[in-house]
Amino acid sequence: MNKKIKLVIFGLGEFGELAHFYFTNDSKYEVVAFCVDKAFKNTEEFLGLPVVEFENVEIIYPPSEYDFFVAIGYSKLNKNRIEKYTISKRKGYYLANYVSSKNSVWNDFKVGENTFIMENNTIMPFTKVGNNVLIWVGNIIAHHMVIEDHVTITSHCAIGGNVIIKSKAFIGLNATIRDGVIVGEQTIVAASSNLVKNADSGEVYMGNPAKSIGKKSYEIDL
Repeated sequence: MNKKIKLVIFGLGEFGELAHFYFTNDSKYEVVAFCVDKAFKNTEEFLGLPVVEFENVEIIYPPSEYDFFVAIGYSKLNKNRIEKYTISKRKGYYLANYVSSKNSVWNDFKVGENTFIMENNTIMPFTKVGNNVLIWVGNIIAHHMVIEDHVTITSHCAIGGNVIIKSKAFIGLNATIRDGVIVGEQTIVAASSNLVKNADSGEVYMGNPAKSIGKKSYEIDL
């Protein structure tokens, strides 16, 4: 049996618990510890594992011996997740990725660091997925797509071929995106919307067909 790679997870919330479950049961990793910011550390253990302060995690668990994963959700268009991702890279860590074995993907499918793709997604050939991307459950992601860094795709979305989803975009539950569409940076496509034209950066799109609602994405409390 191959020796598992040791992994430290940032975050004690529900996503931290989910990450622990998936990495433990369906990956090459062994989770050995959790960490949080010093200001929010109110326990010494989580799920039976030690909890340490993020500020000095690299001293206790050096990047030469441990990989790292940032288990923070998509609030504020991934702002907090991006911040911890960036600091963790500066500390010298390789950030682990996870692609569920219960997805339908081809053998040469590759993703970036700190990307997390849960089960029952169908991802067609020639699609590229960047760093720090979060893809939840049950999506259809077609061919020749580009999903840039820090994107969130929720669940049961249908996304056509040759779509480009720019950095920090958010795709809501049950959204549909027509083939060839470009979703702008920091754009929100609301739940159950049908996007058939390019979406401008920083806008919020809703409806069928989806149209800008006249609000900026930073005004929306995700």
